[in-house]
Amino acid sequence: MDAALSLATLNADLDGVEAALLAEDHAAAAECLDALNAHQQAWLARPDALADVAGLTALEGRQQRIMVMMMSQRDEAARHLRHGVAAGRVARAYLTAESLS
Repeated sequence: MDAALSLATLNADLDGVEAALLAEDHAAAAECLDALNAHQQAWLARPDALADVAGLTALEGRQQRIMVMMMSQRDEAARHLRHGVAAGRVARAYLTAESLS
């Protein structure tokens, strides 16, 4: 795997993560993240891993942007959950008030 491993491979892994997130396919995103992690570990084990500073900097920038996307999706999901909990409380309060009248 090391011989074929390149920054293009790591960028392709990030492409997969990004595409899965945009499609809201979280299972596929998890698989892509696992592949990215394995490829990054293999890449960093190489003696020349840090030779292409510009390429690694660009890769890190992409990774940071994707992490921001993931955090945004997490925050949106949390908002939906909080809204659902609040709606459930309101419905229970309404039913309780209705049963008391």
